[in-house]
Amino acid sequence: MVVQDSLMTVEKFWEQYAGKPYELVEGMVVKVAPAIDLHGIVAGNAFGFLWVFNREHHLGTVYAAETGFQLGPNTMRAPDVGFVRKERLNQIYNKFVPLAPDLAVEVVSPGDTASEVQKKVDIYLAAGTELVWVMYPDLKEVIVHRTGGESKRVLSDGVLDGGEMLPGLKIPVAELFPPEHE
Repeated sequence: MVVQDSLMTVEKFWEQYAGKPYELVEGMVVKVAPAIDLHGIVAGNAFGFLWVFNREHHLGTVYAAETGFQLGPNTMRAPDVGFVRKERLNQIYNKFVPLAPDLAVEVVSPGDTASEVQKKVDIYLAAGTELVWVMYPDLKEVIVHRTGGESKRVLSDGVLDGGEMLPGLKIPVAELFPPEHE
């Protein structure tokens, strides 16, 4: 839901909306709804795998949901999980992160449309994000998007890997999603 008519810069957005449930998408302020429980579980699991791996290998910083990343002069998005390599970020800003994450993880909610999800992926990749994992809880699968337009579907019996960015990272896709309740 767009909540204003004129284009806004990231700096102005920060002054007016810091700490509030909004993102800035190509100059437009967009209200972000709270996530459902399944969304939170999947995002938490992804964060957990990345955090533990990063703690062991010290490759960068893993960010939890709602951390704002500047993806351009008029765009600030908050992925469900973000990762930035340590050579790209060496301080804490006490504000938004002034660059795109190297890895963005997005968990698809029931109300998300395919075009909204694709636009989000396109914005991340255009801003310099190298890897985007889009997680589909209902399907128990992940679509991996890479710079250059390459994408790959990883089913629940597959494994996500960190590639050159997170060498050695292997996440069984099935472990990202909670087991079925009977």
